[in-house]
Amino acid sequence: MGVWFGLAIKNLLRRPTRSILTILGVTIAIAVLYSLLQFQVNYEKGLKKELGALGAHVMVVPKGCPYEAATIVLHGGKWPRYMDEAVLEKVKSVPGIAQTAGIIMDAILDFEKNENRIFMGIDEDYPKIRGNWHVQGSWFTGAKDEIILGENVAKLEGLKVGDTYYLKEKDCSFKVIGILAATHSQDDGFYFLHRKTLQKVFDLPEKLVVILVKLADIEQADKVVAKIRTMDGNLNVFPLSELLSTVGNLVQSTNIFVLAIVFIAIAISAVGVLNTILMAVYERTKEIGMMKAVGASRSDIFKLIWLETLVVCTTGGLFGVGLALAFAKVIESFVRSALPYASRSEALIGLSLSDSLACVLFSVVLGLIAGWYPACHAASVKPMEAIRTE
Repeated sequence: MGVWFGLAIKNLLRRPTRSILTILGVTIAIAVLYSLLQFQVNYEKGLKKELGALGAHVMVVPKGCPYEAATIVLHGGKWPRYMDEAVLEKVKSVPGIAQTAGIIMDAILDFEKNENRIFMGIDEDYPKIRGNWHVQGSWFTGAKDEIILGENVAKLEGLKVGDTYYLKEKDCSFKVIGILAATHSQDDGFYFLHRKTLQKVFDLPEKLVVILVKLADIEQADKVVAKIRTMDGNLNVFPLSELLSTVGNLVQSTNIFVLAIVFIAIAISAVGVLNTILMAVYERTKEIGMMKAVGASRSDIFKLIWLETLVVCTTGGLFGVGLALAFAKVIESFVRSALPYASRSEALIGLSLSDSLACVLFSVVLGLIAGWYPACHAASVKPMEAIRTE
């Protein structure tokens, strides 16, 4: 087998440009396939982690599209609709609720830095729901000029506890009383004001954008959700498990479309491999005839051509995985800008031995299929007719 393998490599190197282009086609197809497999697993894993980090079981938002609400809560941004703060008290009165947190959010676009700064108005109820919250410094004392910064924001602004943050768009200053320890969630990139302070600074008196609800018993979620829905017809109320399922279905639909494109690319690369190997067989007809004339059997010729195909596809598979990992950051930056993915600490595309093995095995199967006909054709060459061929 070693002799035949070496001969297959030698034959491919005789036509380096054609071989490289064929390998490149397989490489690109496998790179896209690997990226898709990794994205599907890690995106859903990261989304589950983000929803779990919310610490809430139910989310109440103003009447509107759940997709829109999910995107804003997870990704941050200006809210298109608001609800009255009085709704919070009504929700608190529903039996079966252990904890609630009313939130007001707004955003300011910094045109100079081309950055969207997200401001969140909270009170003491919010960290009770977010179990992973630890503030370095102090909590709000009641003063109107206090701000708590997420860890990423503090680093970006170069601020520490005791410094002053000036919000030029509103012409007001805030004392940094605390910095949120890393939560590895969207909270690390937020500016936190007391809810009343944000309502005043952003001219949103007695307004909320979302109410997070933590249940005393998760098994009672359906009853609690049904009760809240009967309170006010201008609210969207849904459990976060339902949100995860909805977004997951949306991602799955997108994946099906992308997967179809991937398989088209794979089919094209398979045809390219078949064409390359078949052309090589036609060009080497006399050579194959000579090999059979001096004792090479049909199985020997079949083995040689099939090995050449397997070398091309396996090499393309290995390079494809490597290409996907090499450009993982570029792919991630594009995906993060297009989808409501909150966590920046989790990689969307990383090294996975199982996915790598699956992609390489897939490329091997691709080689087995694409190389079958050229190998059969080469094995059927008749020595005397081949030798006479000009």
